[in-house]
Amino acid sequence: MPFFIVFLLTPMCVAIALYRRNPRRFLDGPTEDAPLRLLRWSTGLLSARRAEWGQAMLGELAHLDGRRRRLRFALGCAGAALIMPPWGRAAAGHWAAIAITAGSLAMYARLTVHYGLGTGGWIALAVLGIICAGYLLGVSALLRRPGVALPGLSGGVFATVVGLSMSGFTAVDQVSFIPSPWQQWVMVIAVPAAIGAAGTLWRRDPAAGRRVARLAALSAGLLRLLYATVAVAVLGAGGPPDAAGGYTIRGTVSERLGNNIVDLAVGTLLIAMVGWAAAALAGYLVRRPPAPAPAQEM
Repeated sequence: MPFFIVFLLTPMCVAIALYRRNPRRFLDGPTEDAPLRLLRWSTGLLSARRAEWGQAMLGELAHLDGRRRRLRFALGCAGAALIMPPWGRAAAGHWAAIAITAGSLAMYARLTVHYGLGTGGWIALAVLGIICAGYLLGVSALLRRPGVALPGLSGGVFATVVGLSMSGFTAVDQVSFIPSPWQQWVMVIAVPAAIGAAGTLWRRDPAAGRRVARLAALSAGLLRLLYATVAVAVLGAGGPPDAAGGYTIRGTVSERLGNNIVDLAVGTLLIAMVGWAAAALAGYLVRRPPAPAPAQEM
């Protein structure tokens, strides 16, 4: 019961943090239209060498009339900003995330063909592909933020290792693990909270801490998906029988692959949400008093 109380209180903490950060924006909503907000966000992802291009696109948007026309222009610019790979150290994490995702999807497709999962299997694969595409876009955006790549990716690896140490590293462990209450506290509360708080304290900036928590959640989700899919490929329908799968080979494999998709979505959301709240709370520890206004000359 305490675990579910904390889970219900976390969204409230996030809402309170948003309100305290900017009460007018939280209650009244943004004052800029959606195309301008989208373009401002996407230009913030650009490297310093492409900053002039981003400013030029903002100037071009100011001369466009019509909501649809402005939205199409902003979407095109945002797509270009996201497709361009990040530079420097972040590029390694970017391509690693792509490789991990491609490996998971390819293995899922192979299992769908090998076990004859039929139309339902291909629909599930399409849904998984859409989810992973969104994760990759999120990873690409977060990796471009300064000082986020290293702590965010490290947090994702840390969350993955802790989760595997709780469940066990074998294929059988992956398909039969049911966490106890204290394990749920560690994996869903303690670890994400530690990642979010550490991100804030590392950069001394709660905004950076929130980005670190989101990047850790996305990267941990992709890593766990790959590991769990490999476990299903190794085990197949072996190991403990799954009643939900009807004790058939096809039903068992389909059920295990479906559980992986659910774990991907739910686990990522929990880590991101709890980490976000912890990063915002840790911001109160590093918040500096405002600098005094310079005295005006008489």
